[in-house]
Amino acid sequence: MILNENGTSKLISGIAIPPAPFILTQLHHELQKEDPVFTDIADTISQDIGMSALVLRTVNSSFFGLRVKVNSIQHAVNLLGIQYTVNIITGLLLRRTFDESEGANPPNYWDSPVNIAMTATNIARTISCGEPDEMYMLGLFHNAGHALLSHHFADYKEFYENSINREDLCITEIENQQYNTDHAVLGYYLARSWGIDRHIAEVIRDHHIAIERLTEKDGAITPAGNMLAILKIAEHVDKSFWGIKPDNEWTKVEDVVLDYLGISKPDFEDLREDMLDKLIAG
Repeated sequence: MILNENGTSKLISGIAIPPAPFILTQLHHELQKEDPVFTDIADTISQDIGMSALVLRTVNSSFFGLRVKVNSIQHAVNLLGIQYTVNIITGLLLRRTFDESEGANPPNYWDSPVNIAMTATNIARTISCGEPDEMYMLGLFHNAGHALLSHHFADYKEFYENSINREDLCITEIENQQYNTDHAVLGYYLARSWGIDRHIAEVIRDHHIAIERLTEKDGAITPAGNMLAILKIAEHVDKSFWGIKPDNEWTKVEDVVLDYLGISKPDFEDLREDMLDKLIAG
């Protein structure tokens, strides 16, 4: 998908893209320094007590699989690294931004992204493919465009429920027919406006054209391709968790995704059941 920046900007000009929170702006400012100071990063995060508590609860969850308990933001930064910690915070800030905004979010809007973020993180660790912190942030961010559309169009909640698992058309195709834009493109612009690296933003933009992206370079394996493939598995696990059968999008992409990651179908079934058990266990 090639975006015409000027044309697309006009299409979404009436849809408010929430600005990056001040704390994230501060963190990016620190990251741009030649020698970022760990203590300054930790102090910036620690100023927000609620976010600090959420970060610690997140990184200490079983899905991150850390061998030691993280007991402070300073400890998190020292153990995980600056960029890893900031990636996690970015995803958590997105959730808080939409939780605090006006307007109705789509059904299970945050339950599913949290499931997907945690599952994608764990898959990345399990198959030693992709960066867990990037997968966590991607899982939370990739469907943020749904909330933007829901906040802008009064009929979007009903549209979403009727279109999310259509067999004939992908939801982004139907969104473009109805609204002249789609949640994946909006998610791309949101990610870029929040300072997220372009390669991650492009996965957000392309997550509903996985077959095209995973087969376009004559079988060459790329970090972005790995991220996209893991995301599609995580999405499928989440749909299985909610009892959505058949998962029409997974049916279309399954063979390409598993082939790209080099996972056999029996191994995939074991992986899927393991991830579902973790979600059910909470």
